[in-house]
Amino acid sequence: MESKLTYDELRQRVSELETEAANCRFAEESLKKSNEIVNSILSACPIGIGLVENRIIKRVNESMKKMFQFDTEADYLGKSARIVYPSDDDFQKIGTYIFNQFRVGKEAVLDTTFKRKDGSTFFGHLKVSTLYPPDPMQRATFTISDISWRKQAELELLQKEKLQAVVEMAGAVCHEMNQPMQVALVQLAECLVMDEFEDGPVKQKAENIRQQLNALRELSRKLMHITRYETRDYVEGEKIIDIDKSSGTMNPYPGGAATES
Repeated sequence: MESKLTYDELRQRVSELETEAANCRFAEESLKKSNEIVNSILSACPIGIGLVENRIIKRVNESMKKMFQFDTEADYLGKSARIVYPSDDDFQKIGTYIFNQFRVGKEAVLDTTFKRKDGSTFFGHLKVSTLYPPDPMQRATFTISDISWRKQAELELLQKEKLQAVVEMAGAVCHEMNQPMQVALVQLAECLVMDEFEDGPVKQKAENIRQQLNALRELSRKLMHITRYETRDYVEGEKIIDIDKSSGTMNPYPGGAATES
């Protein structure tokens, strides 16, 4: 038969329970404040942050909502991460890449294309970290930054580099081509003026040669005025420099022939 607790023992036990309750309340308040701080940081963070479990979205911050145009929790909560990718193929490829990185103990970091709720796309920087190494895809955090501006800057830089290369090549071509072309034009003009081509057909051929030399001179002028990088389709999907658009001129002589003297 169990002995009954004495009054002092009961009072001691009550005191212990009150202390435990106070500690629980303190822990609960601390946890609540900690969550409030974390939520405040997540809300203020300009980068999209989220939590996934087996690639199912469990939580995202305000920046992520704005980035993907999520209006309510129903737009993302409990849904597959597939909703932020343009296609099933993209979703599968990124998933495979993430798993392979986790398998060797690394974070998954890459630039890829994402899809907003309205169907529009943008370039983003993705970083995924696992929260459970034994089963890395079970629970993970991810961040997404919109890097469309960076891609645009890279494209503009590439265009400038291409333009610089085109301008340098055009200058070299013009320099090498102008002098012999000018000599040919002068000598041909002298022959025409002095009627050295008496035969009609021969004279007509000489005139045709003069016209083509003038066309080359016009081409040289355009090459010297290239200010931007423009291309046009050529054959079998290949592209070549569109000299008219790149120099801001239009070719008045279809086929490349000129009629000006």
